[in-house]
Amino acid sequence: MPRPERFDVVVVGGGPAGTMAARAAALKGAKTLLLERDPVIGTPVRCGEGVTVRNLSRFMAIEEKWIAARVIGVTIYAPDGTPVSGGLTEQIGAILERTLFDRRLGEMAAESGAQIITRADVEGLISVDNNVQGVVFRRFNRTSKVVCGMVIAADGVESRVGRWAGINTQLAAGDSESAYQMVLAGIEFNRQHCHFYIGNNIAPGGYIWVFPKGEKTANVGIGVETKRIGSKSAYSLLADFIRRRFGCPSVVGESAGGVPVAMPLKKPFRAGIILAGDAARHCNPLTGGGIYSGMVSGWYAGETAAEAVAAGDCSEHFLKCFLERIDSEITVPHRRAYRIARAVGQLTDESLNRTARELLAIPPEQRTYKKIFLTGLRENPKLIFEVMRYFI
Repeated sequence: MPRPERFDVVVVGGGPAGTMAARAAALKGAKTLLLERDPVIGTPVRCGEGVTVRNLSRFMAIEEKWIAARVIGVTIYAPDGTPVSGGLTEQIGAILERTLFDRRLGEMAAESGAQIITRADVEGLISVDNNVQGVVFRRFNRTSKVVCGMVIAADGVESRVGRWAGINTQLAAGDSESAYQMVLAGIEFNRQHCHFYIGNNIAPGGYIWVFPKGEKTANVGIGVETKRIGSKSAYSLLADFIRRRFGCPSVVGESAGGVPVAMPLKKPFRAGIILAGDAARHCNPLTGGGIYSGMVSGWYAGETAAEAVAAGDCSEHFLKCFLERIDSEITVPHRRAYRIARAVGQLTDESLNRTARELLAIPPEQRTYKKIFLTGLRENPKLIFEVMRYFI
């Protein structure tokens, strides 16, 4: 085996968290390498692609080619089919073309100085005295070693890299959702809204989404709590919904995956390594959305890693500042969202139907997410303050 190459920071995973981490580390002056297992950054797409444009503009100038559709509102359907619509644009904004968006994030990382290698399957870590000091990866049947000061694991749900470092990344059954999505073409729907269908028979512990991608094209997907679907599957529940709602439409794409809906990891680091994005459970446990929180997580992980290498101190004590940086944007709101999500998941279909009818009495322009959750959870007064603080 050839002599290991040396980098300051090695990032494992080329999703939004990984590419942002590589970009941030490189901008800080760190010699940075990003390793992505798939052949192309941005594929396959494994999410509904909904984001808030305002959030994205924090990190970059928005390019219209990334955006498949803009929305002006949201419609939520109760289990009995009662639709509740509102102008919730601030919380949604746009539906991305993830293949283009993720590729651009990779390009920006490279333009900032990071080196990127695709088809690189990381197989293990290099550790000395419990300090992570590099990775081993395989590409085209050739094994290579890379020595580094810091590793950033952005390798997704139940991170293998984190587990190899001794961090417990396994999710409890109730903290994981099974998701399946189809891209349907030739369908009729209100493409100015994002649509959410809820109910214990429709999507136990989760919801079905219909996000516009074009005039008659949409991402139609489902996220369900694995332990609550019995012998059924996310695919079968979604297929049943599509038959009822759209008949037999053309399917031009399909994808499946797991979604962490758990509390953020209390300690997403060890000496020489930081976990970011889904790997650190930095995914909103209420909505399942992880694009923006992954970008925030990755950015701060990259900055922290570069600073640790520059300081010659990659110890756990130094890396604690990562938690301080993500506390207000990720850790605190996601913990509150977790408690709200657990309560919402226990609501009966009758309660959900009643909540929908009560919300219809509120003028559409006043139907905010806060009012929706306050109405739905009014029988659980302990959570009222959690709801209030989550939306402040």
